[in-house]
Amino acid sequence: MAAIKPNYGISRIDQPEKKNHGFYVRITHRGKTTQKFFPDKACGGKGKAQKMARAFRDKVFARLPKARREAAANRRKRIKQSGVVGVTHVVSKSASGKNYEYWQAAWTERGSRKTAKFSISRYGDKKALEMAKRAKRRNG
Repeated sequence: MAAIKPNYGISRIDQPEKKNHGFYVRITHRGKTTQKFFPDKACGGKGKAQKMARAFRDKVFARLPKARREAAANRRKRIKQSGVVGVTHVVSKSASGKNYEYWQAAWTERGSRKTAKFSISRYGDKKALEMAKRAKRRNG
């Protein structure tokens, strides 16, 4: 079996305003999501929390079919980069299974998160990206 990429399914969470630091594991298979949070403080530090998160992720993967484990090991994420903090490329799937791609601008306004989405199918990739960048500059 090919080895799973070291941080596959593991995200780092750092929210200083909530004193929330740790590693979050989320694995979805056939619509069922398994998730668990490993806080630095409760686990004895950042390194130990990461080690525990990987062990949990590996335990979850051991129960999955071989084909799913191999797919996770070989998966390569291609993320479009905008070059602007707060402007991201999003691929969303509807309930009917259709994919929607858009560029999204995000900012904070009076303590709440605001977003603006610009459809790639409607505006084209370049124009949607420019519109998202403009919205981010104007608002955030």
